[in-house]
Amino acid sequence: MSSSMPTGDGTEIIVAATSSQLRVQFEVVELRVISGPDTGQEASLGLPSVRIGTASDNDLVLTDRAVSRRHAEILMTPDGLLLRDLGSTNGTFINDVRITEAYVPEHAECRLGYSRLLIRQHTEERKVAVPRQDHLGELVGASERMRELYGLIRAVAPTPTTVHLHGESGAGKELVARTLHTFSGRTGPLVVFDASVTDPEMVRNDLFGHIKGAFTGATGSRDGAFRQAHTGTLFIDEIGELPLDLQPRLLRVLESREVTPIGSDRPQRVDVRVITATHRDLESMVRAGTFRADLFYRLSVVPIELPALREIREDIPLIARQLCERLQLNCRISAAAMTTLQNYSWPGNVRELRNVLERAAVMCGERDIQPDDLRLSKEIRLSKEFGMDPTPAPIPAVATHFPPSPLPAEPPPAAKSSSTAAARAHLKEMERQMIVESLARNQNNKAAVARELGIPLSTLKRRIKEYRISDEE
Repeated sequence: MSSSMPTGDGTEIIVAATSSQLRVQFEVVELRVISGPDTGQEASLGLPSVRIGTASDNDLVLTDRAVSRRHAEILMTPDGLLLRDLGSTNGTFINDVRITEAYVPEHAECRLGYSRLLIRQHTEERKVAVPRQDHLGELVGASERMRELYGLIRAVAPTPTTVHLHGESGAGKELVARTLHTFSGRTGPLVVFDASVTDPEMVRNDLFGHIKGAFTGATGSRDGAFRQAHTGTLFIDEIGELPLDLQPRLLRVLESREVTPIGSDRPQRVDVRVITATHRDLESMVRAGTFRADLFYRLSVVPIELPALREIREDIPLIARQLCERLQLNCRISAAAMTTLQNYSWPGNVRELRNVLERAAVMCGERDIQPDDLRLSKEIRLSKEFGMDPTPAPIPAVATHFPPSPLPAEPPPAAKSSSTAAARAHLKEMERQMIVESLARNQNNKAAVARELGIPLSTLKRRIKEYRISDEE
């Protein structure tokens, strides 16, 4: 037995019921040259668009002298393969009828110059084992949901296929994008672009760049996210926030793999693997007319659903350990506190867990973290009031140590007061350092920092003023 997850565009992710194997089916364009100088040449490409010509940067490179440098392109669409002439000298033909663009019939032959080609849409299947491992790259978890995610990442990562990540805020979408890039084998960088925090007036500039003199104040050129990610991966977070009028431009770049900077009339070729993410329901947005259906189709070649933290409660001890090690928190979590962590609803997911652990570690010092130290009772009460039950059947937990240290003797009252004051001062200094580091990572974009830290923008601005953080830090 197996369960399948249809994607709406012909791609189907099939998960075996035994959880030992994952099968992923990709729609690919299959090309075969049946006559002409390149007879016998074949290609099977899992790309949303395929370019044909004599130039070396085409997906199918022909040596036929009657074929233009960039002769034609093939687009995967919900209605079939669309063949489009790119202004070639000698034309593009389907069954000897010259076309500007047309859908390719099932048994048709296509002619470019002296070359005849068979062009078909083909389903390619990849099988990957779902290993019994508790991590993949920076991702941590040994539950069935997480192991299926690891298998899907391993199957999809080496392909150029566009991937769309969907999950709640704080569920780790950027971490999954980083893991996909790590296992992709691509030599270029991972570039992160957050569509939710960029000024709508500047989105086009931030994505596509500009040339010198393109507008007032453009004293130099700028590459933009697509060109920065050349030969690498571009992760567009919160794609659902992308302004509607810019969505056709993004679609064009995905199909043509060319970027035209602001102020330029010369497109530039880019080799970029695109990963997108959102917490919003794009299908509902398509129905409401706030997100383009053709862009949704192009982005959702392979959709990946990320589990919420409450759906993988058995992984919370592993995730907590990894967070404490990464944040260098010298703390111990009691069995009772771990049970509380596992039974909480975690509306903020892993981001909220990180904040809770940091706060508890600083306040507890060298003693074990207890349930009251987590300060989750208020959140649990509010969750119940809003119809969420964060306390299902308790999951037994074993005390987790990071690393163990001897408990100190009970200090006198004066020492307790001094220790508490020192802890609070340390907590403030840690919070200040987190803000400074996040500002540096986000080029002083306060909206991006607030989103990364999971706090309101007004709170962030108040903390910056309180801690006297300057733009130069």
